Amino acid sequence: MLDDKKLMTVALCRRFQAEAHLDGGNGQFFALMQRSNRKFLSFSPGSPEIDPMQMLWAQDVLGLLNRELAHGGGWVVVFTCPMPEWMTFNVERGYGRYALMWLDADGDVQFSQEWQRNDGELLEFADVINAGIFSTAQKCEASWMAWKSLMIDVIDPAEGQTFNKAVGEIPTSAQGR
Repeated sequence: MLDDKKLMTVALCRRFQAEAHLDGGNGQFFALMQRSNRKFLSFSPGSPEIDPMQMLWAQDVLGLLNRELAHGGGWVVVFTCPMPEWMTFNVERGYGRYALMWLDADGDVQFSQEWQRNDGELLEFADVINAGIFSTAQKCEASWMAWKSLMIDVIDPAEGQTFNKAVGEIPTSAQGR
């Protein structure tokens, strides 16, 4: 589990904003993080509240991922693309896209596992719920293993070849410009 100071950073807030503009998003988002004391922290400046079913799912999946699959870092989720009120039926309301993001030990986002309404095999959020949190966790673990294989096992960066964006460091190649 990440230290709280590495969990909520300016870089992470900027990533939430960037995610909120992807796939036709209007810039609104609802982010959920799990603090080191296992309590949840939400961040949704000027955005609609999250659907209660999405909130319960997010708390369950973050609890599982941060307990069992943190890999020295932590997971956060950001929901984007809130559904317009005219589309909010009893079954399908809330946000139409999410990105589960894995943060390394420094608090830098390394990759995300995403879902979007009407894209892929899980068309509606109800399908995500029916598939279960273990299905989501398996996808997140597969993504982490692919990231580790490429970034750690294959590239194997040496000291000084990486930088900590979460705390404002810039790449060595960009220094002195």
